[in-house]
Amino acid sequence: MFKKTLVAGFMVSVLAGCSSIPGFETATVDRTKLNQELKTNCKELGKDFTKVSYAVDNVSKVMVSIQERQCDVLSDYRTMANKHGDVAGFLEVNADKSDEELRVAMDEFDKGKPQRKKIRPQVEAYKKASDGIFRKNVKLAADIALQAGEIALIAKDHATLIAKESGTSVITNLMSAAEEAEVVPVVEAYNEMKARMDLVVDANKLIMMDKSTIDQLEKLDSVVADKARS
Repeated sequence: MFKKTLVAGFMVSVLAGCSSIPGFETATVDRTKLNQELKTNCKELGKDFTKVSYAVDNVSKVMVSIQERQCDVLSDYRTMANKHGDVAGFLEVNADKSDEELRVAMDEFDKGKPQRKKIRPQVEAYKKASDGIFRKNVKLAADIALQAGEIALIAKDHATLIAKESGTSVITNLMSAAEEAEVVPVVEAYNEMKARMDLVVDANKLIMMDKSTIDQLEKLDSVVADKARS
């Protein structure tokens, strides 16, 4: 049975219309902690879902599948990043840098190091190792976007019930477990979908943040090479 306590925690962020991880968009986010939270959520959300109807169940099944795929990609990414610790650390620290700031950071990192230990060749090795993971992550991002639309349709079709349950959640939270009213199945299924959506979006973004920095590094190298030729 789906863990209602976990759903409740996720729904706070859903109702607020933001990521489930505070400070997610900043480079200062503790990625070790974030990775652990995502890993835990992957396990706790599991595969179970509330059955409602053929149409709603199909969306739930797809979300379970996307969750499994995204969690697998995240696991592969963690393993790969652990093997390339210097690059992973560099990308984490410099995720929100401007081009000029990133150039300075690269020069600072490279200072006094032999060629094989400099950041550019290490990034190239990291990129080769992560290309397959990034491709899967991009495909997942597209699938996530499509499912967000499906979930929005369910929310629209059952807006009254969802609004009613959301409005009474504060009251039911004050009630004892014995007194707590049973959640309407379609609302519980919707909450599960949104919880899974929060999880996969956060995991997908975490990987995309590094991909963006790698793309920026490659662009900088291209600009430097063009200037050298001119």
